[in-house]
This record gives sequence, C-alpha cells and structure tokens, in this order.
Amino acid sequence: MTDKPRFATRVVRAVAPPRSASRPLTPSIDLANVYVFDDLDQVDAVWEGTTPGYVYGRFGTANHALLEETLAGLEGGAAALVTASGMSALSAFLLGGLHAGDHLVAGQDLYGATVALLSEQAPRWGIAVTLVDAAEAGLVEAALRPATRAIFVEAVSNPLLRLADIPSLADLARRRGLALLVDATFASPALFRPLEHGATAVHHSMTKYLSGHGDVTAGVLVGSHELIGAARAQAVRVGLNLGPFDAWLALRGVRTLALRMERHSANALALARFLAGRPEVAAVHYPGLAEHPQHALARALFPDGYGGMLAFDLRGGAGALARLFRALRAHIAFAPSFGDVTTTWTYPARTSHRLLTEEERMKLGIGPGLVRLSVGLEDVADLEEALDRALRAAAS
Repeated sequence: MTDKPRFATRVVRAVAPPRSASRPLTPSIDLANVYVFDDLDQVDAVWEGTTPGYVYGRFGTANHALLEETLAGLEGGAAALVTASGMSALSAFLLGGLHAGDHLVAGQDLYGATVALLSEQAPRWGIAVTLVDAAEAGLVEAALRPATRAIFVEAVSNPLLRLADIPSLADLARRRGLALLVDATFASPALFRPLEHGATAVHHSMTKYLSGHGDVTAGVLVGSHELIGAARAQAVRVGLNLGPFDAWLALRGVRTLALRMERHSANALALARFLAGRPEVAAVHYPGLAEHPQHALARALFPDGYGGMLAFDLRGGAGALARLFRALRAHIAFAPSFGDVTTTWTYPARTSHRLLTEEERMKLGIGPGLVRLSVGLEDVADLEEALDRALRAAAS
C-alpha cells in the first residue's frame, strides 16, 4: 500500500480550503449540494438541529440561511423560508398551513397566476377558496365559514394598486382565530412590513424589488417558527428549494433595497402626477396621488413612500395602444415583470392576467386600455419625455 494516493484518486478528492484568520467582506457562494460529516454523532446533531450545520442542498446551505435570517430581520419575523419563486413560497404556505377540507378567503384582484393557483390548484389539494373584494373588511368577514383557516391578500394589488386595510383584516383574523397572509411584493419591507400591522405571515416574489436587478427568480415566506417550520417541511418534501447562486444574488440585491425603493417611489409619484395631467389618459392608479380614493389609508400605511408601480387607462382603444407600443419601444421596454432598476411597461390583459376571461378582467377593472408601469431609477425627466412622445403618438 502506498502512502501517496494514485493519480485517479488525487483527481477526484477535494483539497481542503486554506485556513484564514480574516473573512470575506461579501459572503461567499456555497455551491456544494452535500456536506461531509466526521462521525455519526455529528450526523445526528446536525440533522436534528442541536448543532449548526448543513446536510443536503435541498435542505438549504449557508447562502440560504444568511438570506433567510436577513429577510426575517427586515420583516420583523421570527423565521423565513426562501424558495424557487414567489408562487412556490405561496404554495409552501398552502401546503404547510392548510389541509384538505379547509377554506381560504382571498382578495379577488390578485396577480393572475395567483388567482389561477387558488382557483385551479388549491381545490386539487382539497382547499376551498372564496375570492372577494379585499379592500372591504366587511366583505371578507361575510365570506368566512366554519372551515375557514386563513385570509390572503395583496397589500397593494396587481395591477390596479388597490390597498387592503391590513390593520382591519388583522383584527378580523385575530378575533376569528385565523392566519392572515399578506403578499407585500409591490411594497417590499422598505416601505411596508405587514407583521408590524398584525399579519401572521408575509410573502414576496423576491424576483421583483427584493432582488431588484432582473436576474433572480425567487420567493420568500416570513412568519413564526411554527408556521415556517411547517412550510419548510413541505417545501423540502416537494422540492421548492432555491438554488444557492440565486440566494447569493438575492442577498446582493437586498443590500441596496432602501436606496432603490426611495428612488422608485419618488420617480413613480412624479410620473403619476405627470400622467394625471395628460388628456390621453383617462385615469391614473397610484395611491400616492391626493385624489386617489384610498390616499388617506396609503398615507397611514406607507409613510416612507408609495412604491414604484403605477397603472393608467389609455384613451383611444386598440389603435392607441399599438401606437403607444411602437413609440415606447426604443425608450421604455415592454417586459411582463417588474421591480428592475430599469423602467418597463406591460399590458396586463395580455400578460399577468391573460388567463382570466375578458368578463373576469372587466369585473376587476382591468379594461382594454390599462397599462402598467414599473418605474425604475432613471432620471425622471427622461421618462417624462419618453412618455410625452409616446402619448402624443398614441393620440395621433
């Protein structure tokens, strides 16, 4: 037997990383999908959680743990679970917190894919769902049943920016012994933290503002240790895990969240005011405008800014929309997502809410002229000039 391993053995065996008394300023990327143990006692201790450590990539790595700890702290929650998308984070809540035979009351003006999940997939899991106007707490209460276990709303609805009265809904949930899950993707924790207003849990598509650079698809659920533990068990079981590189990228984005949301909000408010004065625009949907019907609630819940999303109704029908598209193409990209540093626009009837029927869209207020803007970090004067040219073209 030789003391020196043979070539093929030396090729495949990893060299231990060098020791260092210093540490990197930026967290390293841990791409390993499995971890090595010294003995069986260590296996038991790490697996059972009595000793810190990692086992297998689907269960989480150092990058996941750091991101989860950061997001739980920003939201004021006890624990967090990061997943492969916002939809998978919502699925983890449903699978971990509800059971066959349970009932969920949800806002009706949700992201289109969320409506599809609740309307089509949840019933396959045995979960009944009732969709109501979440802006009216009384309508939510009227929809409750003996089997109701949770209420789910968007803090700011997509795409019409209607506000849910989270304190009132939290009071209702507390009185009736229900969980209140709030999707705060449009706001981010820089502007609104639902747990501080009595919500049970908060959900985000991290693909949007939390990551903020258009290069991550991820989701997060924040809540109590018990709630997150139940959601994590289901996420691990069905494989909703986030990749470690995406976890690292998301944390990089979170570090600039406060600065970005301040600029997003300022630019969006300026553009909302600009659009409100245009004859080509029938209505502007932005709660930061004094004339918005929920402006008083917005001021109470969003003292640090109203966010970077807005929508407006374009006059002139399909022809005007086609001319707007052509005029904007070189200046503001059409992209069916939001939350990037770059301003983008989309047409909800053909993107986020295309799975709904025209009747369903009209019932929600998503008319044929509705345009949604995700306002970025550019100089707002450039954005106003681009929109001015596009609106003039749309009206010609």
